Amino acid sequence: MALSAVPRAAADGPDDDTLAAARALLPAWRLDAGERLRSGERSIVRRITGLSATGERADLVVKLFRTAGEGWVREVAALECLRGTGSAPHLVASGDAPPVMIADFAGHGASVADTLQAGDPEAAADAVRRWARALAGVHGASRELRPRFRDELRAREGDLPVAETRMAAVVEDAVRTLDQECAALGVAVPTGSFDALRGIGRRLAGSGAAALTPSDTCPDNNVLVDDRLVLLDFEGAEWRHVAWDVAYLRVPWPTCWCAWRLPPQVVEDAIAGYREEAAAALPEVADGTFLGDVAAASVAWSLMSTMWFLPSLRAGNPPPPPDRPAPPRLAVVAHRLAVAQGHAADGDCEPLGELAGRLAEAIAGTFGAGRLELAPAFREQVSRGPAQ
Repeated sequence: MALSAVPRAAADGPDDDTLAAARALLPAWRLDAGERLRSGERSIVRRITGLSATGERADLVVKLFRTAGEGWVREVAALECLRGTGSAPHLVASGDAPPVMIADFAGHGASVADTLQAGDPEAAADAVRRWARALAGVHGASRELRPRFRDELRAREGDLPVAETRMAAVVEDAVRTLDQECAALGVAVPTGSFDALRGIGRRLAGSGAAALTPSDTCPDNNVLVDDRLVLLDFEGAEWRHVAWDVAYLRVPWPTCWCAWRLPPQVVEDAIAGYREEAAAALPEVADGTFLGDVAAASVAWSLMSTMWFLPSLRAGNPPPPPDRPAPPRLAVVAHRLAVAQGHAADGDCEPLGELAGRLAEAIAGTFGAGRLELAPAFREQVSRGPAQ
C-alpha cells in the first residue's frame, strides 16, 4: 500500500506504540512523531523525524507489526539484503520485541494505483513503465543474494521455518482448490491440466532467472517521488523466478484490488523496459524463451486468482469500499480466464487453456457475464481513438 498520509486527528491509540518502539531501537536519537501513514490489520506505519547526538537529521518511517510472524521476518531480511543497492527503502534499524523496523522515508507522492485512477493516460503509462523498471532494479540488485537472503531469514525465523521460495506450495494449494471448485461448478477437468499447473510451479521456482522479489508488487505498494518510483512493502518477500512478477502486467495485477485492464501497448512497453533494465544482471530475460515463461506465469496467476475470487461471487459480489473503486469481481474473473486461454499455447500449457474455457462457460452460466474495463486513466483516451 502506498504510504499516503491520513489526517493527524486519526492518529491515536496504538499508534503511540510506534514512537516508543522507535525510541527503543534508536536510544541516542531525539525522535518526534509525524503523520500516520497506514494502519491496518497487520501493521501500523508512522512517519517520524529524528535528530542524532551528532546533529544528523533524518526523515524516517517506523513500521510496527501487530503480530510476530513471517511478514516481519521477510521484510527485514529482504531490506537487509538490499541495503545500499538503492533499489528499496534503506533499512535503518529493526527489532523483534516488538517486531518493528525503521527505514528512510521515501517521500510523499502518488502511487501507480493513483495514476491509474486519475485522468492522465500519459502519466499512467509512464508510471507503469517506471514500476517495471523499478522491479527490474530490485531483481538485478539481488541476483547473487540468494545465500544471503536465506541466512537473513534463518537469523529471524525462530521456531517456525520461513521458506525462501513458496510458489510451488502456492500452486499446489491452487490445484486442490481448483479440483473442488470444478466439481462444485460441474466442470470436467481436461486430462493433464493439474499436472500442467504443477509443472509451471516447478518450472518457475527458485532457479534460472530468479531473484529476490517483494512478491506483493501491487500498483499501490510504491510511491512516485520526483523522477523515480520506490517499491514498498516487502512483507511477502521471497526468492522466485522473475516471470511471476512480470506477469503482473499481463493478467493484470493478480493479487491486487485495482486490477483494471491495461492497454496492450502500455503492457508491451513496460515489459520491454523491464527486459532492457534487467538484462545486464539477468541475461535470461533477453532470451526468446523468457516471454514463454511470462505467458506460463500469466496462465497460472489467472487460474489461481480466479479461485480466490469465487467465494465473493457466491456471496453476491459485494461492492468495493468507496475509497477503493475496484472493478467488479465477475468482470475480473471473466477477463482472467480469457487471459489464461489466450496465453496457454505460448506458455506451453494448452490443457490449462481448455480448463479456463470450461470454467469461463460455467461461471457465466452461474453468475452471469462480465467485461473488465480499462483503468480509468485510459478510458477517455480510448473513447477518442481506436479501441484497445
